[in-house]
Formats: sequence, structure tokens, C-alpha cells
Amino acid sequence: MRLAKGFTLAELCVVVVVVAILMSLIVPAGLHVRRLAVATACTGNLHQVGLAYTSYAQDWEDRYPAEGNLGVTIAARSPAWFDRLPDYLDAKDVRKFGVFQCAGYRWKDPTVFTNASPKSFKMNSYLDDGARPNHYRQGSSADEAGTVLMLDAVAGETGMGQWGYAVAKATTDERHKGRVNVLALDGHSLFSKAPPADGDWKTALRWIPGAP
Repeated sequence: MRLAKGFTLAELCVVVVVVAILMSLIVPAGLHVRRLAVATACTGNLHQVGLAYTSYAQDWEDRYPAEGNLGVTIAARSPAWFDRLPDYLDAKDVRKFGVFQCAGYRWKDPTVFTNASPKSFKMNSYLDDGARPNHYRQGSSADEAGTVLMLDAVAGETGMGQWGYAVAKATTDERHKGRVNVLALDGHSLFSKAPPADGDWKTALRWIPGAP
């Protein structure tokens, strides 16, 4: 008679252990790849927004749009970046795409980007502080490649917030787990920054444009 062959309990235990070890290696690697993909997509979106800033400046005597609507509530007349920049991108209908949002931010409503939409990218609120013009002029800072133009941020007073400007305390690394993506004032340079040990983003990043 031919004896039936099967797995012993010990062999089954070995298989289970091997599978568990493989999963413990594969899952973290998969999460790392996903985080890297999200961060890459985020910087890609920021790059496109930077191109829109540069194109806008070419049409407006080297000036950028404002960080807010300056009290003009009609979107067609508003000087704010979120009202002026969409028309400077090549997408067929850019308002329906996520260019103006971090790829790690999930939003459900509204489905079309408008001035009232929550914004995960926000513009440096300090550019027009200290009696500086509301519209930053390209080339007027000594360190444009190291000064914040836009970055990952939240608005504590309204959750994500429809407000388009960022103060230092609004800076967040929650979407990239330890890094913040930044578009520099020159509109071209991109960099990422790890959170400061003391949590003080006001000193960890350059916010105020320097004299040329």
C-alpha cells in the first residue's frame, strides 16, 4: 500500500514563520515606496505651480499674485494666487486636477478647485509684511532660492482652511511623515525640510525676503 504524504505540524509552523518574516520585510518596503511616490507627486505639483507663478510674473511686470484676495471677494477680480494662477497652467481644465494640492491630501468636496476650496499648498504670508508690496517682485530678494514661496501647510482655525496663505505655525509634515515640501521664492527651486527639533518653523525656514 502507498502511504499518503502530507505536511507535518512542524513543517506547517516553519512555513507560517517564513511567510510572517517575508511580510514583515515587504510591508514596510511597500509603505516606504508609497510615501516616496506621494512626495514625488507633491513636488511635481509644486513645480507646476512654480511655472504658473513665473508665467504670471512675465505678464505683470515681474510681480507675483497676492497671497490673499485683499478684500476683493469676486474671484474674477481677485488678485489672490488661487484665483489668478489656474489660467496659467496647460491642463485642459486645471481646476479639476490636483495641481494646487499636495498628493498626500485627500479631499472630497468640492470636486472642482475654486477660491473657496481647502488648500494644502499655501503661500508665504510674510512676503507682504513690514510695509512690503502686496505683490512680490521677482529679483527683489537676495536669497530667492532659499526663501519660502509655498509649502505644505494647514490652517488651524478652520481645519485645512480655504485661506491661501501660510504662517510659520501652519507648516506641517503630516502628509510626508517627517519632511515638508517647499517651493522657493524664485518659482523654480524646490527643497524638502525635516521638522526642527524645537518645532519652531519660524526660524527653521527663511520667510522674509532679504534685500538684493
